[in-house]
This record gives sequence, C-alpha cells and structure tokens, in this order.
Amino acid sequence: MILQIFSLQIFLVLLISFPAAAEDFNPKKIYSETSKAVVLIAGFEKGQKGMSKGTGSIISRDGFVLTNAHVIIDKNKGKPFNNLRIFLKPDTISGDIKKDTNLKYPAELVQFSKKLDLALLRIRRTSTTDIFRVLGFSDSDLVSIGDPVIAIGHPEQGGLWTLTTGTISSQINNYGNMKGKNVFQTETSLNRGNSGGPLINSHGHVVGVNSMISRKAEDGLAITGINFSIKSRVAVKWLNSIGLKFEFVSIEPDIALQKSNVNNAGIVPVLKEKTVSVPKFEAKQTLQSKSGELVPKESEILTKIRPYKEKDLLRQVEDEMEGMMDEMKKNY
Repeated sequence: MILQIFSLQIFLVLLISFPAAAEDFNPKKIYSETSKAVVLIAGFEKGQKGMSKGTGSIISRDGFVLTNAHVIIDKNKGKPFNNLRIFLKPDTISGDIKKDTNLKYPAELVQFSKKLDLALLRIRRTSTTDIFRVLGFSDSDLVSIGDPVIAIGHPEQGGLWTLTTGTISSQINNYGNMKGKNVFQTETSLNRGNSGGPLINSHGHVVGVNSMISRKAEDGLAITGINFSIKSRVAVKWLNSIGLKFEFVSIEPDIALQKSNVNNAGIVPVLKEKTVSVPKFEAKQTLQSKSGELVPKESEILTKIRPYKEKDLLRQVEDEMEGMMDEMKKNY
C-alpha cells in the first residue's frame, strides 16, 4: 500500500513537472490558423528570361506584405523587378497548380533594405471589399533556444504553402558583419522559395523572416539543418523606421486565441497601425552599392532566378509541381 502511494506521488510529480508539450505545440492547428496570411510572390520583367519566386506574410488588413529584399530584386540588373505578383492561399490545397494559384493580385514595392534583406510590398486590391488575413508579430527577444517553430512557404521542388517544423537552434547578432541584422539559427527545413516567409511560434505569431541557408562548408562538405531567420524585432524596427507603426502582440497569446472568432482564430492583427503616406519608391534612393551583400559568402540566398516568359508565369510553377508529382508517383 505504501509502495502504491509512493508510486502515485512520483507519477503526480511527473505530471506537474512535465506538462503535455505536444498539446502546447500543435503544428496542424497553427498552420490552419495562419497559412492564409502567407503568400506566394513572383517578380519578373517583361521579355526577360528570369523570374524570382519567394514567400511573404500579410501584416496589415490593407495589404502590406513583408518579405526578403532579394525576392524582389533582379540579380542581373541589381534593382527591383518592375512586375510583382502575389498569390493568396486557397481554402484547400488541391495539388492542381492552376486552382491553387487562382487568387492573384498585382503588387507594388513600397520600400526595401538590401542591408537587412527586408522588403515591404502592398497588394493592389481590385475591390474595396477584399479582406486579407494577417499575421501579428511576437517579440523575438522572448524566444529561447529550443522553442518549437514552424515555417510556411513554397520550397523549390516542393509543394505550395508547405509546412515544416523544427526548433530554434541558436542566435547570432550582426550576422555577416551587418550591424543590426540579428538572426535566429533554426533546424526547421528551409529551401529556395521559402525566402521571405514567416517563422511562426506556437501561438501563431511571427518571430522571424526566413532568409538564408547554409549548404556547403569551406572545404566543400555538405551542411544540413543550418538555416537562418531575421528576428521579428529587426523587422518591426525597420518597418517603424520607414513611417509605419507596428507593435508586438502584447496580450497573452492564449487569451488572444480565445478572443478571436473562428475565421480569424490565432491570426492577431497588429495592435497599433496608423495609415501613412509612404514615399513612392525610387530605385536611386534605396539601392545600396554592390559592396553591400545581402548575405555572407558562406550562406546561400534561398530564392533562385529561373527561366521566365510572362505569359507562362503560372505554367512555370505548374511545371515544377508536375515534375514533383511525377517523382512522387515513381516512389510509390
């Protein structure tokens, strides 16, 4: 009897000391609550054989989108693409590329920083009734090594609005000797096409902007699981510096989830945001010199320039996905 009581006491202590972490971190739920605020971004020039594909996060109801600068910059010319398209996630991913990329909008570049590798776009709404789902920011200073996170994006050779999971591995300040460019290292799987997408915590808030991967060491050996995300505090500071007003979600995340309605559960709008007249972008005012590299040499930018014809923009994505589907069929 004494032994049974003692065993019960140990069991209760274990329950108290080790709460059900699996219940706290639910990737499926987080994805369902946040993925509609994640977009596919395509940049291109008419008649030019090159395009860029990346990911972004809608951060305001009126269509501001945060992404990486290198997603919207034409590497061949060293300046932003003149044509930008944003694709919204459908209610259900069907695997049919034409259906899954049917919700498309033109976009305009508001501002960007090559130094920080951040860019702000704005969706050109075709109707005043267009309502966008948004993601709120959580303070990256409150994130610890070992915290679970998810990434949503459009990886090369992968599916659209792909979900990957992982943890925060480390953090680095002034990455690549760029002052103020503070990043998380994460083993969450990232690939080309994930650029600009959100790194999301267990409460459905953005804590980082996925930006870089390391694939080869100096001696040529392969590196795996070394990926980098620009901290949300860096992004919010930059957004405020260009005339917008963003703050971190300051209420308890669990309370935020309870107060949200079904359609917006877990997607918390920015608490304070003022409408401002942002100066129209002029390339000569914002472009950095070529000496200002986006990332250090040992890292690789996630987004890749690809062959492109304007009329085949959707076909470009479709062919990539069809090839992936064919490979999957061969393996089964």
